[in-house]
Amino acid sequence: MQNQNITNLHNPSQSQMRDVPVFATTSGSGEYFTDAKQAVQRLAQIYDTNVKFIAHHYQAFCNGFEIPEKVHACYPEIRVTVDKYKKINPAISHGFVDTTGVYATTITRPDLYALYLEDQLSRIIANHAVAVEVRTSNLPIPVKYLNNYDALSIKGFSEDRLHDLHEHFTGVDIAIIDDTIADGEFDYFKKDIKPLSLFDAPRTDLSLQRLRHYTGTSPEYFQPFIIFTNYQIYIQCFCELAKSLTGVSQKNSEKTYKYISFVSPSDEVQDLSMLVDQSAFNHNALQATSYQMPAYHLVRDDGLGISIVNIGVGPSNAKTITDCLAVLRPHCWLMVGHCAGLDARMQIGDMILANAYERKDGVLDRYVPLQKPIPSIAEVQMALSEAMKDVTGEDELKRKLRTGTVMTTADRNWEWQPQDQIYCDLQKSTAIAVEMESATIATNGYRFRVPYGTLLSVSDMPLHNQPKLPRSARTFYQRSRTDHLMTAIRACELMAKCPEELHSRKLRRPIGEVAFR
Repeated sequence: MQNQNITNLHNPSQSQMRDVPVFATTSGSGEYFTDAKQAVQRLAQIYDTNVKFIAHHYQAFCNGFEIPEKVHACYPEIRVTVDKYKKINPAISHGFVDTTGVYATTITRPDLYALYLEDQLSRIIANHAVAVEVRTSNLPIPVKYLNNYDALSIKGFSEDRLHDLHEHFTGVDIAIIDDTIADGEFDYFKKDIKPLSLFDAPRTDLSLQRLRHYTGTSPEYFQPFIIFTNYQIYIQCFCELAKSLTGVSQKNSEKTYKYISFVSPSDEVQDLSMLVDQSAFNHNALQATSYQMPAYHLVRDDGLGISIVNIGVGPSNAKTITDCLAVLRPHCWLMVGHCAGLDARMQIGDMILANAYERKDGVLDRYVPLQKPIPSIAEVQMALSEAMKDVTGEDELKRKLRTGTVMTTADRNWEWQPQDQIYCDLQKSTAIAVEMESATIATNGYRFRVPYGTLLSVSDMPLHNQPKLPRSARTFYQRSRTDHLMTAIRACELMAKCPEELHSRKLRRPIGEVAFR
């Protein structure tokens, strides 16, 4: 049966437009599905119809035509009602709720999330033997969140009409965007309707817009395995790998797969099945400097490709990009960078596999208290270790790879403190390396239930009179870059064999957890 709310939205009178409540939950019922794919198709139908409705009126408004006083069309919503609780397999980490009740979330961009939503809904339907309700919410879609907003024609638009925009269309309301669900601050047990996912539609839409702004590529090009770095040499190495894959089918002993395209900032897509002018892969400096954190993507035919993002230096940047990328629900993100070694037995070029994090950066302390441990993810640790053995050989692995605590600081010149103060601090620590992003990325992974890992290379040892200086740094960078990045890429390929195993129960909260991973 057609949801009456949808009918009203798409045949609106001015009085109906004025009467639509803003930021409320719908009453009445929607349509029920026991087939996840059909449910997602219905979500897409509602969303597509509603954004076309908004776009049509916005186009008319920009071209000077009269439009209804209020143009509202709303996000679709998923709702699940669990009346009777059944025993759940204790081995699974998501796809279920832990108490009876009504669970809901608003949805944006069903086209982008179709496979993810089908997977999550299939699990809930199977685990609880329930039907999924798909309805139209009463949460209006802001006009600036339309995926093609920037491309809409504004022929005839006059600046003096700009102040009328929000008189007719729903604007962005930052007041309703927060991370209370992810941060465990949602009043879970007292609410009649409980969250089904960590992120609702407005939080997701804002993050998708910011990803495009920061990285220069559209969200649909991001792959489920993400590498973070803050060195352009790793980006160049990634581009060189893409260059080497043109016209080649990549094989391993267990599976044949293929990287089918390479995407660079400004959504420049290179088909890897064709032998092309190799200059097409050369890094364009002007293009990269147009974006704060340029991203590049190796797209695989099975959807399990790899993205790399140059996040720049510092924990603030690390938090910014992971805040946004978390809405894409990646399988894993890895930090690949350089660090200062603290152990005198180390050598420049040794590799550090973080198995614990000492958080001295401060940027996430208010969201994840310092007394909460950030566990290492065994599946990620094993993949990185195995990958390094594949890339460098077992002898080199034993000689160069160290595991231990990584300390993350917000102070690049931490070693300029008085030596007695540094030694007093480190004598109370198990840290073997210091850098500026890894603990932030791991902590936001813990916060947003995204598996994480860190592989660093020792670039300097300032407490042992080997500071980072230009000549030695350049030599080190050129010598270490390929093996380091290829280890991370190989680890992603190993994890892609069984991506579901990455979503560890370690990241699940014991009570009040959402059903979607």
